[in-house]
Amino acid sequence: MQDKQSKFHYAWLILFAAVCIQGGIIGILVNCTGVIFSAIIEDLGFRSGDLSIYYTIRAFLQAAACGVTTKLFLSKNPKIVMTGLGALGLAGFVGMYFYTSLWQWYFSGVLVGICMSCVLVVIPVVLNNWFATRNGMVIGIAMAASGLAGAVFSPVLSSFIVSMGWRKTAVINGLTGFLLIALPSLFLLVRTPEEKGMKPYGWTEDMAQKSAVSAEKKETKSYKMPSSMFVISTFGLIVAGIMTQFGNQLPMLAQSVGYTIQVGAMVTSFNMVGNVAGKLLIGVMADKIGIFPSVNLTSVVIAISTVMLIFSGTNPVMMYAGALLLGMVYSMGTTVPPLVYMEVYGPDEYKTHLSRFQSYNSVTMALASSGLPYIYDFTGSFNGALILGFVCAIVPIFTLTMVKKKAEAIKKA
Repeated sequence: MQDKQSKFHYAWLILFAAVCIQGGIIGILVNCTGVIFSAIIEDLGFRSGDLSIYYTIRAFLQAAACGVTTKLFLSKNPKIVMTGLGALGLAGFVGMYFYTSLWQWYFSGVLVGICMSCVLVVIPVVLNNWFATRNGMVIGIAMAASGLAGAVFSPVLSSFIVSMGWRKTAVINGLTGFLLIALPSLFLLVRTPEEKGMKPYGWTEDMAQKSAVSAEKKETKSYKMPSSMFVISTFGLIVAGIMTQFGNQLPMLAQSVGYTIQVGAMVTSFNMVGNVAGKLLIGVMADKIGIFPSVNLTSVVIAISTVMLIFSGTNPVMMYAGALLLGMVYSMGTTVPPLVYMEVYGPDEYKTHLSRFQSYNSVTMALASSGLPYIYDFTGSFNGALILGFVCAIVPIFTLTMVKKKAEAIKKA
């Protein structure tokens, strides 16, 4: 039994591994795709909506594989599972070196979709296993890694595209993502502290006693959340996260008003900086003021960002600022859901609901990923998508407020 915390706890290495894996899968293999695709569209003449079907296929495969890959991670060797998923993502990008037809990118969408299928479930679960305190902060840090990786690597990729072309750049992108996934998975990743004979970071005897008392009370007086709670909360979170799919269109938004591919990559970088800041901020705020007030503030910022992008025109400063604030939206599909479901359902039941959310969310994002660029194809403007984003941003203010009040009433009854 660990009565006293050592100066350095292995949980911090788990957080480092989570940061690398999240950065490799979501930051490199997912968030940087738009920079490469904008060059492909310019070179091969594809319509943005047609190529964006890649995103739709990727999201559908993410949804279809989420339950299977999560179960494999939790029941089999996690090192092998994560390395294998990383290898699929690598294959998806290496293949782009040889592609000439649209259907080939759709095949890569299958591979990358399976690669990313379980990461947004297993990372919060593993971190909650290893940290008894500061859960919001550490989940925020891990999820922010995707934005940091995207912010740093997007301008690097744009320079590679200019110097060596998009085909070699796609291979470099795949290799970078794979190494960030495989190395920490093989050498650091452990599912639970018990597997190393340890207690979670911040664990105390007092926590153990409180947990025992809570379990005893649950046996004598139990409550069950109605299914409507999951429907309402999930609807709000999914709708709010639709604009995460607009991040892939930011380089094309910049190009549509006359900017170069380098400026488009910089807009993506600002968006990824907002991604990082938003996830860190909402994680810290959740620990300080609670997850529901934190979501309300984030929703307001996202709504403001869509207005700024609508009126940015050829004003690069406003475009950069709008993209920066829009980055807050990424927390709605990553940092926020595990904290919301943990608050509503407790540590014993939230995993099941989180996995279901990720499946439903992936299907919705699949539709949005191709639907948003087609709005541009048919109207010649991204304003329609941005107006839709404004509406979506304010939905969780109402839905999650309902969930909060109902959950509190049920627990008090």
